Amino acid sequence: MLDRYFEIVDSADSGDSHLEGLRDILAEDVVLMHSGDMVRGRELAVDLHRTQAAGWKESKHQWTSSAAADGSLTGTWSQAGRDLQGNGCTGSGEVSASLGPDGRISRLHLTLTGGSDRARVLIARHLEVWMTPDPVARAKAMEGIYTENITLMEPDHVFAGRDALNDYITVVQRQAPPLSGLVVSHSQNREFIHWVWNFGFPGGKSALGSEILQCEGDLIEKVVIFSADMDVVTEGM
Repeated sequence: MLDRYFEIVDSADSGDSHLEGLRDILAEDVVLMHSGDMVRGRELAVDLHRTQAAGWKESKHQWTSSAAADGSLTGTWSQAGRDLQGNGCTGSGEVSASLGPDGRISRLHLTLTGGSDRARVLIARHLEVWMTPDPVARAKAMEGIYTENITLMEPDHVFAGRDALNDYITVVQRQAPPLSGLVVSHSQNREFIHWVWNFGFPGGKSALGSEILQCEGDLIEKVVIFSADMDVVTEGM
């Protein structure tokens, strides 16, 4: 099934109408996590792939996959090509998929762990921490992306240190989990990354905001959040 998925995604070079084939392999309620973006539902998953394909002038994937006894699939992926300006671009990571009773993909997770766009890779790894449900696994992941004294600054709260942030993420996941999360745009200036996000919540509510990430090498040491919609983000807390 992963073979078919990547074949369809690569066919987008011939026009995004080829992405319609994703409807044949994705479950109606599929959960898609791709390079830090997260959506629920087949239509949103197809739309996300259209958006991603629109950022490439041309690209091809390479991948490996293997099946476990429970039918789940795991592997690695890489993508190489040219962006709309003709610059060479690459991306790579791991992939896992679970299949539903009808044989379609019910959960698809592609991490972004390397690539030519360093800022985008760091954003993806930052978001992966927030999507990791197990606190122990999350603590391990935090070591690879946050400095020990990481500081998160929300408009009304400040959290200092990996342990404090890990505890806070547990609260967020339990009480205010988003239904979708998208990286709208990003840019980098020396050790600072600015990126814009859009999160969707139950009841058709959404929140738009941005973050400034201050980095120390390939680790993030400070996250500063800006949003006029924090009441929507924290409503369930």
